[in-house]
Amino acid sequence: MPELPEVETVRRGLTRLVGGATIQSVTVLYPKMVSPEAATFVADLTGKTIEKIDRRGKYLLFRFNGDLTMVSHLRMEGKYDVQPAGSPVTKHTHVVFTLTDGRELRYTDTRKFGRMRLMATGKETTLPGLATMGPEPTEATLTFDYMKQRFQKSKKAIKPFLLDQSNIAGLGNIYVDETLWMSRIHPLQEVNTLPDFQIRQLRENIIKELNMAILGHGTTVHSFSTAFGEAGEFQNHLRVYGRKGLACQRCGTPIEKTKVAQRGTAFCPACQKYHKHVKQTMILGLTGGIATGKSTVSAVFREFDIPVIDADAIAHSVLAPGSDGVDQVWEAFGDRVFEAGKLNRKALGHIVFNDADELKRLTDITGPLISAAIKAAVSTYRRKHANLVVLDAPTLFEAGYAAKTNEIMVVKISAAQQLQRLMARDDLSEDQAESRIKSQLPLQNKIEKADVVIDNSGSVETTRVQVVEWLDKMGFIKTPAEDSAG
Repeated sequence: MPELPEVETVRRGLTRLVGGATIQSVTVLYPKMVSPEAATFVADLTGKTIEKIDRRGKYLLFRFNGDLTMVSHLRMEGKYDVQPAGSPVTKHTHVVFTLTDGRELRYTDTRKFGRMRLMATGKETTLPGLATMGPEPTEATLTFDYMKQRFQKSKKAIKPFLLDQSNIAGLGNIYVDETLWMSRIHPLQEVNTLPDFQIRQLRENIIKELNMAILGHGTTVHSFSTAFGEAGEFQNHLRVYGRKGLACQRCGTPIEKTKVAQRGTAFCPACQKYHKHVKQTMILGLTGGIATGKSTVSAVFREFDIPVIDADAIAHSVLAPGSDGVDQVWEAFGDRVFEAGKLNRKALGHIVFNDADELKRLTDITGPLISAAIKAAVSTYRRKHANLVVLDAPTLFEAGYAAKTNEIMVVKISAAQQLQRLMARDDLSEDQAESRIKSQLPLQNKIEKADVVIDNSGSVETTRVQVVEWLDKMGFIKTPAEDSAG
C-alpha cells in the first residue's frame, strides 16, 4: 500500500499535471469505486475545475470549485495517470476524467480496492479514517509532548502502534521498519516503556525519513509509480526493509524478518534489542577519524558534566605496567616492542600501523580487555541513573561497539586537515600519518553510518554550538532562551 511519501509524490505530480484543469465529463467503469452513486458522482463533477490537490495521511483530497472535495484512497494498487483523450484504456482502468484540454485523468487499480468519495469541502474530516487520524509527521504538528502523552497511555507493541493511523498519520510497513531501525527500537517493544530520549529520536527519524523518501519520489517495491508513470527511487536507500539475511549497515549483524501484528517485519537483532526493563540512560557513540577532533567534542560534553568514557584512555590503561595486557603483548610481540622491560608504545605503533596482521594481533589482545572495561563503566553510570553517557571510541565500528549505542555522532574534517593535524599532533611524517589514517575505517564510511555529524573544520566555538544544539534538541540541557521562556 502506498504510504505517505508515495501519496505525497502522487499529489505533487498531479498538481503539476492537472492542477487548474476543468473536467468535461466523467466515465465510471466500476461503479462500486465511487460515492455517491455513479450518476450523481458524474453529474456533480462535470464542469468542475481542480483548484488544488491536498493530502491528509494516505488520502488525496481533490479540491474543486463550488466547495466540492473528492477524497481518494489508493489502497493497495491504485494509480493516477494522464493520457491523451481517446487513447486505449486498459482493463484495469475504472474511472476516467476527461478534461477540456484534450487529456484524460485516469484511475487504474488491479485489485479494485481504491475508493473515491465526493462531498462538500470541510465534511471530509467526518469520514471514518480521517475523523480519527493522528497528526501529520512534520516538525510543527508532531510534537514531542504529543508523542510522550500518547505513548504513556499505551501498552501496545511499538510497530502496530505506529501503523495505527489514529496515532500518527501516514506511516506504513516500510517506513515503520525503517524508522524503528534508525531509532534502535525493537518492533515488539511496548510503547509505554520507551524513555524520553528514544521518543525524541523516533520523532526526529520519522520526520526525517519521510521527508527523504518524498525527495526520492517514494519507494517502489511492487508496483508503485508516480503520476508520470515513473518508479520511485527511495527503495535504493532502504536500510532494513527487504534486506533479510543481509548485513546490518550499522553493525554488520544479519537482518532478520519476523511477523508482528500479521505484518512482515525486518529488524536488526543486535541494534534493536528488546528490553524487559526501561533503560533510561542513553549511550551516545562518539567517533571519527584519527585527529578529527573528538576530544574537542568530548570537552563540550564534560562542560555540562556529562560522563565520557574514553576508549583511548581505557586502551592505554589495559597496557599499563604489570597488567595482563602487557604480559600478552610480550608473548605476542616479544622484546622488539619492549625497552628496559617497559612497553615501547611508539615501537608497537610503528609495527601495527604498517601491518594489518600485526594490528589484528594487537586488537585480539586489547579488544576484549577494552570491551570489558567499557561495559563495566556503562553499568556504573546506569546504576547512578545518568541520563546520557558518551562513549568516545575511535574504533567504534571496527570494534563492534556501534550496536551497543543508542545514537552515533561522527566528527568530521577534510582529508587535508586530518593529515596535517595528525602530523603536527604526533610529530609524524606524511607517510607515517597516512599509514595510520588508512589503518582505520575510512571517515566517509563512518559518516554514512552516523546519526549526527559534527563538522569540526572551523573554530572550536562553531563545533561547540553544534554539540550544544544536539544536547538541547535531545532534552539533555536547556538553552538560555528556553530558561528565560520558562
